[in-house]
Amino acid sequence: MTTHEDLEDLSVERDQLRRALETQPVIEQAKGMFMLLRGWTAEEAFTALTTISQHTNVKLHDVATVIVTAGGHGEQSLQNPETVRVVLAETRGIVLGVTFGG
Repeated sequence: MTTHEDLEDLSVERDQLRRALETQPVIEQAKGMFMLLRGWTAEEAFTALTTISQHTNVKLHDVATVIVTAGGHGEQSLQNPETVRVVLAETRGIVLGVTFGG
């Protein structure tokens, strides 16, 4: 018999899976950009993204959004310009090996 806790656990899991499906495309785009730019494998590109996320204390999805938007010269969808600045500075250091006044 299914308990209330079981149903709650399933609901949480469903929500987590839904969020993963919503955020995955931009993460894959950012990985692809790194793979093209640096000739990295998908694993190396993902490692770079997670490293940037950890070093900047910015969610992986937000890191990917900043990178994809900056690569397309589009308008940043994140409201916090400081987040954009630190993510791009960290990306320059990790991916390009260049630092600019961080």
